[in-house]
Amino acid sequence: MDAAPVVTCTSCNRVWRSAAMAEGLRYVGACPRCGGELEFHDAPARQKPEPEVEALEGVEPHRALGIPKR
Repeated sequence: MDAAPVVTCTSCNRVWRSAAMAEGLRYVGACPRCGGELEFHDAPARQKPEPEVEALEGVEPHRALGIPKR
């Protein structure tokens, strides 16, 4: 039995049934097939908290990112 659609295109009626596809389509913002508007049937994914800028203040770049390979 097929799962219920998580995302539907209002123009071409294409449906997607996976949460991973829904998350990707939120970034794309339009139907990849026809460019139409997307209707999401699930709750939006929780936004990841932004890293604290103050936590990295004064830290040398190589300490945060690692020593670059040459």
